[in-house]
Amino acid sequence: MAMVGVLAFGFSFTFAYQEARALQDGQLDEIAALIDSHALTLTGTRPLVESSQDADVKVVIDRLSETSTGMSKAAGLTIPRAIADGFHDLDGSGQSWRVNIRTLQTGERIAVAEPSALRDEIARDGAMRTLVPVLLLMPVLFAVVVVIVRTKLAPLSRLAIVVDQQTDASLKPLSEEGIATEVLPFVRSINNLIARLKDAIGHQRRFVANAAHELRSPLAALSLQAGNLGATITSSDARERLSAFQSGLRRTHRLVEQLLALAKSEQAALEQPAAWSLNAAVTDAINASIGLARAKDIDLGIERVDDIDVVVDATSMAVVLRNLVDNAVRYTPDGGKVDVSAFEQAGELIFEVTDTGPGIPDNELERVLEPFYRLDHSVSSGSGLGLSIVSEIARRTGGRLVLANVEGGFCARFLQDLRQTSGSP
Repeated sequence: MAMVGVLAFGFSFTFAYQEARALQDGQLDEIAALIDSHALTLTGTRPLVESSQDADVKVVIDRLSETSTGMSKAAGLTIPRAIADGFHDLDGSGQSWRVNIRTLQTGERIAVAEPSALRDEIARDGAMRTLVPVLLLMPVLFAVVVVIVRTKLAPLSRLAIVVDQQTDASLKPLSEEGIATEVLPFVRSINNLIARLKDAIGHQRRFVANAAHELRSPLAALSLQAGNLGATITSSDARERLSAFQSGLRRTHRLVEQLLALAKSEQAALEQPAAWSLNAAVTDAINASIGLARAKDIDLGIERVDDIDVVVDATSMAVVLRNLVDNAVRYTPDGGKVDVSAFEQAGELIFEVTDTGPGIPDNELERVLEPFYRLDHSVSSGSGLGLSIVSEIARRTGGRLVLANVEGGFCARFLQDLRQTSGSP
């Protein structure tokens, strides 16, 4: 638009300027024509006629004599004797002149001239006035274009926000309402990509869930057979080997259960919020890990629990609490201590589990949230999925998982905004 505006300015000014000069030349030509038709008569012996004594505003008519020396002086303007008929730009006495040379029917030649300065100024002023509409139109045109573009692209900006807010658990096609026709194919391509991505993620999650589910039955059968075999073994060496085998089965069974929990946390829809007792929830979580805590001589207890009911997705929050407690017990050395807290503060439900374990290096606090990632120094029987499950639930429910090394151990804190309305993704 700026380039077109500049070109429009240039062409408009040039054409208007040329039109103004042509009009002024026409006036000089009309004066010469009037003299030629004897409508105006040059009388007297003076060859030179001046319309005004003003140096800038006057018309000078001069007879060109062939018996002279070939020069005629008109108000300081020297006109060559051999000059051809027509319009000429000449300089004389410090100013420019526009001169019309004409041969009359009588054979006499005359020169009709006027100063160029005023002519050019008038022509420029007239040409500049033609630019006023363009100058007024350009800002209006800019504003109109900005409004139109922003109005047409506003739906795209809204769709960009929708895309940014989507997760792999809440993929949905973009609305085509209000989208400009020129942009509609792009939005439809994005929707096709979302559909393919959603399908691929669904296949992957179903595979993990199905694989974990299919492993449960043979593991259960192996555990049962190992238990039956134990009753028939009398050798201490064989019993020791059977014990190691059963321990491996328990770890494998735990891994399968964690895989199932992870798959469910990734693809299951959120439940409608319901009243949930913090006291009962903490008790259940501790009871689920009390056997392992006793085996490791860990002091597992309650630090603080508010005796209240909170309205949350109870299933998801129960999984979070159980995994935080189980993770702390598994990674705390024998003879350590694990304290569990669950309370409401400033509109948020907070789970806090602290332990006397070795903690996590600061540069690995983010990596431990990856599935199956375990610290190099870890000797725990954990699967590396506990914190991944909690992190996934936090992402789906809008919660926050904060991991931090504290004096004498480690602290895992989960915060869920109780004012947030949960819904199905």
